[in-house]
Amino acid sequence: MAHSIQRIPDREIFIEGKPYLYFGGTAYLGLQNYDPFKTLYLKNVSEYGMHYGASRKSNIKLNIYEQAEQQLAEWVGSEGCLTMSSGYLAAQLTVQTLLEKGHPVIAAPHAHTALLMPGVEQTNNPQELVRLIDHKIEKNLCPALLFDTIDFSGNQFPNFEILQRLPLDKIILIGDDSHGIGLVGDNGNGCYQMLKQLNPSNLLICCSLGKALGTQAGAVFGNKEIIEVLEDSAFYGGASPASPAFIATLLGATEIYSERLEVLKSRYQLLKYELRNPSYFNPLDGHPTFEFQNEDLAHALHQDGFIFTNFHYPDKNGPLVSRLVLSAYHTEDDIKKLAKSVNAHFS
Repeated sequence: MAHSIQRIPDREIFIEGKPYLYFGGTAYLGLQNYDPFKTLYLKNVSEYGMHYGASRKSNIKLNIYEQAEQQLAEWVGSEGCLTMSSGYLAAQLTVQTLLEKGHPVIAAPHAHTALLMPGVEQTNNPQELVRLIDHKIEKNLCPALLFDTIDFSGNQFPNFEILQRLPLDKIILIGDDSHGIGLVGDNGNGCYQMLKQLNPSNLLICCSLGKALGTQAGAVFGNKEIIEVLEDSAFYGGASPASPAFIATLLGATEIYSERLEVLKSRYQLLKYELRNPSYFNPLDGHPTFEFQNEDLAHALHQDGFIFTNFHYPDKNGPLVSRLVLSAYHTEDDIKKLAKSVNAHFS
């Protein structure tokens, strides 16, 4: 059931006047109402304004973008980075460019819809994926593989089992790290370095910065050569950039991100400790989400005063997704209440 609310959800939301603890969404670091983060953003709005609609290829350039992209690349461990106004645009730019360069592009099972467009081959079968990849390589082509680094099935992060079955030295990897950046890796720097160690032919990571990092923008990471190719495209030149106030906030929030990530890690460990049977869920080791498929448990949790991710995705014909999502805005008491409810209804 969908619920309409009047404010951005935080740890507690009200539906028809009744309070619920909220364990859904993607605000993993709980930044949308976090006062230090809001103060930093409002300071940057005062300095940079609300929006900057000029092309990044304009003869007048705001240097805040290059500063942020350099810092992001250094953090993630890539040679280059570019930012756009959303993760969706960043993904579409990446995939369209590879298609235009003549690479066959194949989507792995569970690949995010942001990565898909006409010309992309799709399969939901890992064995079929291997056959498709091998067929392209046999024709002396260099295929590009689209996938979600965090696909909630457990087939990618943390071990990337599907990828390791493939001849990666002959494949370009394009990963969507929207649910990894800010959360996993070294101080939240995402999956880029993990995937680099698999030695693919080439590696591109695109992501939304609006989930854990609370910034309305998207980014692409890769080597300098491919980033320059993306920057040279009409797609990139014709799109307005992200708000400079958001980009400046991203640049200045390093300590906030680190502090909130440590809080989130402590909440994650507390829930795992408090749950009588954590293996009942489909947890991704180190990722603050606990997925399950049990409508009775979902109903019971709702009756106990919890709202969480529970809807058909990506459309009404998709599977029912039930997922408990932890955030840095949750208190220890919130976590214990959730564990008590789960333990009472599942033993």
